Amino acid sequence: MSSNVLSPDVLSQVYRLKGRIPEGFRPREWVVRTPVGMYPVPPAVQALLAVEWPSRQRQRLIFDDEPGREVHLGAYCEVENGLVEEETPRAWYAIGYDQGQCYLVVDLADMDGDFRVYRVDHEGGEEAGEGLHLSALLSELRSASDHFDFPAGTDRRPGGTRSAVDAHTFVHARPDELLPLLGHVTSVEDRLASHVYRTSVDRHRDSDPVTRRQVLAMDAVRWGADELACAIAAVPVDGARAEAWTVKWATGSQLDPRVCGRYRVGSIQVTAVVQGRPVLVAVGTSALHVIDLATGATVVEARLESPQKFRALAVTEAGGRWIAVTGAACVGRCGDGGCGGGCGGRIERWSLTDGTPAGAPITGHLGSVRAVAVASVAGKQVIVSGGGDRVLRMWDLETGAPLNDPVAEVPDLDETGAIAAIAVGEEGGRTIAVTGAEDGTGLVWDLESGGTLGRSLTSDDPDRVDAWISHASIARFDGRPTVVTSGDDKLRLWDPQTGQQLGDALGEGCVRSAVAEIDGQSVVVTASYRGVVRVWDLRERRVVRGPVSVLSGSGCYVDALSTAFVNGRLVVLVSKHGHTFVVDLEAAPVPGEGPRRGHADEIIAVAVGGSDSGAHLVTGSRADAARVWNVGDGAELHELRTVRSVGIKAVAATRLGDRPAVVTAETGKLRVWDPSTGELTRTIGVGGRDGHQVLGMSVLDHSHRTVAFTAGYDGRVLGWDLAEGGPAGLPPLAGHADYIKAALPMTVGDQPVVAVTDLDTVRIWDPASGETTHTLRHEQTVERMTVLDSAARQLLITACHDTLHIWDPATAERLGSIHTGDTVRALSAAEIDGQSLVAVGGYRRTVRLWDAATCQQVGSTLTLPEDVGALALAPGGRLAVAFGPDIALLSWRDCPRRVSVESA
Repeated sequence: MSSNVLSPDVLSQVYRLKGRIPEGFRPREWVVRTPVGMYPVPPAVQALLAVEWPSRQRQRLIFDDEPGREVHLGAYCEVENGLVEEETPRAWYAIGYDQGQCYLVVDLADMDGDFRVYRVDHEGGEEAGEGLHLSALLSELRSASDHFDFPAGTDRRPGGTRSAVDAHTFVHARPDELLPLLGHVTSVEDRLASHVYRTSVDRHRDSDPVTRRQVLAMDAVRWGADELACAIAAVPVDGARAEAWTVKWATGSQLDPRVCGRYRVGSIQVTAVVQGRPVLVAVGTSALHVIDLATGATVVEARLESPQKFRALAVTEAGGRWIAVTGAACVGRCGDGGCGGGCGGRIERWSLTDGTPAGAPITGHLGSVRAVAVASVAGKQVIVSGGGDRVLRMWDLETGAPLNDPVAEVPDLDETGAIAAIAVGEEGGRTIAVTGAEDGTGLVWDLESGGTLGRSLTSDDPDRVDAWISHASIARFDGRPTVVTSGDDKLRLWDPQTGQQLGDALGEGCVRSAVAEIDGQSVVVTASYRGVVRVWDLRERRVVRGPVSVLSGSGCYVDALSTAFVNGRLVVLVSKHGHTFVVDLEAAPVPGEGPRRGHADEIIAVAVGGSDSGAHLVTGSRADAARVWNVGDGAELHELRTVRSVGIKAVAATRLGDRPAVVTAETGKLRVWDPSTGELTRTIGVGGRDGHQVLGMSVLDHSHRTVAFTAGYDGRVLGWDLAEGGPAGLPPLAGHADYIKAALPMTVGDQPVVAVTDLDTVRIWDPASGETTHTLRHEQTVERMTVLDSAARQLLITACHDTLHIWDPATAERLGSIHTGDTVRALSAAEIDGQSLVAVGGYRRTVRLWDAATCQQVGSTLTLPEDVGALALAPGGRLAVAFGPDIALLSWRDCPRRVSVESA
């Protein structure tokens, strides 16, 4: 082959760009016309023109620093006189062009293996300049494609085998291979196994087999599939020990077979059908994700280089190429720093296949761009945008040129009344847009006439006062266009011709909505503040599918809602804070009793009480009641609910006299409960007129007296006599930081003391005198504390970020430090069979055990399905772990007498 006529530098760049010189290529006698007459084409130029570039569905060569400008090599042609301004004509010949409307030309008389290439304007009359060596030009290019590489073989069915739900396959198979098969299982057992796998599928994608084995075993127990959990835990993994943890029982408070998947992607998202496949397109802080909804596989994951914060997204196909259109907020105006304000928001276009810009940024809005849509107007694709400046603008999708000149008075830019939603459609044969604003204003615009204002959406409903509109759609019901809006109010329908509301509003708190079609009929899917999804038949004005609760927690808010058809079934995608939940409202129910239910919100406090034979757990959640559980079998004994459910700050298990007691702390009250009956025995008001609000609470039993100590936002620690139901008569500890995170009672010798956090110090306080006996100084802020009660003495364990410190409170001596490798979120300690153990829950959904004597990790790391909120070491060497709204009890396999690295 004669490719050696090109230099090695040129060849390496050709191969990098996936080009190929055909086998058997040989230069030939080839003469072309140039400005200096007929001239032979040198072998090096012939070799370049013979290169076969990738052509799989518009594979493109683009400039790396100007991704919107494509380069076409091999488009050779004669160059006319006058194209290049020169005194002495040269043997110019064109070998290609780019979309900057320039020819790429060479001088056939000045050739070597790395000849120069010149870029000249197609209109002519410019100097050629110095040009670039071919290798240098190619180095500035990269290969891009408009083709999406979906996973191959994803339409296979299991063919009657059980391989798709085999425990070994669950642990070792890739999710994008397994999920399509799980969509076809039919037996009751296989459907249950499918639910188990889908529960934490977002974790399985990025996990190794050991981690996947742990999470799957936990999820199986949460679903009540104990046999499957045992089979999963027993699956061997090369190079790994047998699983050291056994899940005894667990709750599945929020598990629902209709919630069949989750993705960790940006909250701004839409769905589309690309190459016949349903996909989810999402943008986050700086990333673009395209996910194949049939397999769950990420088809595109690309970084988006933008100086602004994305606020809106639309996706369209233009000229055979898929484009994502984003609207953004000026980070300076948003208060996030950066430009300092004044530049307004940008509209940007991106190639959906690789995240490269598909054109220059579009500017013109004075405020942030909160909503974008793409419409076809008079045969031209246009971008329709709106935002903080409250005006509707139109832009040419291909060039970015403005297509209208809206006139609007913008009295201020606080974005009250900002356009937050845009929908485009047809009405009376004309293209219209409907906008919804944050002050409840709904407007209809005529896009055919350049975006002129038509009419307002008006209602006689007295309840509609400043009802925020966050979403708008245009659907067809009974052959007529109908506008659907939602926001912080209700679901409403409008006639775009008259602007009048159609019938009564539906639902409550419909923050998001989307229009879909089932069996040829339009339906509307809604999501409430708490993530409750419903499907409405608007003719009958009733819910036909759902409700199903997707999110948990008091801080829920749905960021986005979209729909898609996957394997012929309607699925709903609900997004919150970078997590997208997949809901199949037609999924079959789980056979049997199903998951064990419990809290409706995140558990933030766990305590262990009772004796070894009759131990109980107490859990408290962020915005829910406290609950009492039997440690042995996980049965819920009681729900400690007040008349008005409030968030729990802390829980404690203790004894009052000869009876066990549970203490729960709220912002302004302590409540004492009988765990055997669930009865409320005493309420102590701790707030009063002096503003003491509880942040933390612990209990100390000493000298036949049980005292609860509350740490407050006001920088004080107060003591409360639980038997008497009032103040304990102790001097308050004050003079610390603005707030105290924790006050932990201990016994040093036979004297009670309280360890109190004060930013980067811990003070050991004598509650009888109110004096500080020791000060334990740290290098960082103390976030957590716990007591290690050994046979010899009590030790104090403090946590600063990712480091534990072990202290002797009697001497203020630091006995050791442990670097956990993860920020400490939950902490517990106990002596088990003579070994001093510290359990640490991290922000990476992990729990680790550490030996306080050696400062070494004990056993393997445990990975949980959700973030660890609280934990406690229980009698018998068991560990209670709270993650999300769920609680689980674990033990070490075969209950070894002494926990060690070897036994784990």
